[in-house]
Amino acid sequence: MYTIKHASEMLGVNVATLRAWERRYGIGAPHRTDAGYRLYDDEALRALSTMNAFVQEGMAPRQAAEETRRRLAGEAPADGSLAPGVSEAGRLSGTAEEATERLLVAAERLDVAAVSRLLDERFAMAGPEAVVDDWLLPAMRALGLAWASGRVTVAGEHMVAHAVVRKLSAAYEAAGAEGSGPRIVVGLPPKNRHEIGLLGFAVAARRAGLATTYVGADLPVADWLAAVEARSPVAVVLAASMTRDLGHLGAVVDALGAAHPDLLVAVGGALQDRAPESCLRLGHRVGDAARELAGRLSG
Repeated sequence: MYTIKHASEMLGVNVATLRAWERRYGIGAPHRTDAGYRLYDDEALRALSTMNAFVQEGMAPRQAAEETRRRLAGEAPADGSLAPGVSEAGRLSGTAEEATERLLVAAERLDVAAVSRLLDERFAMAGPEAVVDDWLLPAMRALGLAWASGRVTVAGEHMVAHAVVRKLSAAYEAAGAEGSGPRIVVGLPPKNRHEIGLLGFAVAARRAGLATTYVGADLPVADWLAAVEARSPVAVVLAASMTRDLGHLGAVVDALGAAHPDLLVAVGGALQDRAPESCLRLGHRVGDAARELAGRLSG
């Protein structure tokens, strides 16, 4: 469940507009707490994201609301045609492959608004764990290949990466406060700045009930030791995605092991199998990894 502030940040729609869409058109009706606060579930976010996509494409709000209700009910558009910019397979229910192609086209054009709309759509269609595992991480690999082939510029790749980090950061905040579960610290070793997968894990970890502190990318060894001293976690989670990460990862693991021999060190990423033997391997799906770690630490 998400507060109206978090829903606004995730969708890129201001709070007053969300209230107006609910009041005037009945789109994205939230649950109400006993104190009267609005809480939005995934279904409400999906409706609001759909409405926003149509408004962004030029529809009047009333028409967009009617079209949103039709689409979510599985009905054809009122005029028998597709909304502007919607593929024949259906923009909002398109396949992962279609969504990835839209991402690459937006990267080619440096169209940050298109990237933001796409991310809003995908994250409104399912929980963040499923979106990250089943679409986002494969799409980012496709983006890397598009850069390597010359289709996408460095600027385009960076623009998409920054938009994704902003989206995941909003999802991390929307997952709530630290929580009361076992405390963990999540971050990357020195020189490693590939944080999208690990940030996705941090979102899933919070949603799994772990008291998660995300310390970000490229954290020096001394700062890892300081973070553990400050937070007293029962585990830390790092990642290694490239060969050059392994030495820096090893340095962090060695330092933590010497200072805190009982601390569990878990590792994700493409090269987790080459991490020091003392590390717990988390696998390659953030949702499964978060649930497994939460279960292990809780009992």
